[in-house]
Amino acid sequence: MAFEIASTNLVIELGIILALLLSWQFTLAEFVGGPIMIVLMAVAFRLFVRSRLIDAARQQADKGLAGSMEGHAAMDMSISGGGSFWHRLASRDGYTSVSHIFVMEWAAVIGTLSWAC
Repeated sequence: MAFEIASTNLVIELGIILALLLSWQFTLAEFVGGPIMIVLMAVAFRLFVRSRLIDAARQQADKGLAGSMEGHAAMDMSISGGGSFWHRLASRDGYTSVSHIFVMEWAAVIGTLSWAC
């Protein structure tokens, strides 16, 4: 969980955008700060996430109830059919696949933020 929150600083696409829009110094700071943030988040989780909370999470997981994100694992994101990448992406299946991924990514972000608050 700590890595999921902190690793956003290590995304290559973000580094490219920073380099193009700001400068290489911001990109360097982003990639140097990423591992530092991961270590700080791991330490914070060790300090603030108590065993009582972990035990409660394990008990909930052992109940076998599907959470808010489990249904997404069953979604088929593959785009079958021939043609180029752009043709498949612009197809109806491609549009649906991209929209599902978009919604899942935002649901993960919102779930992480609501858990942290």
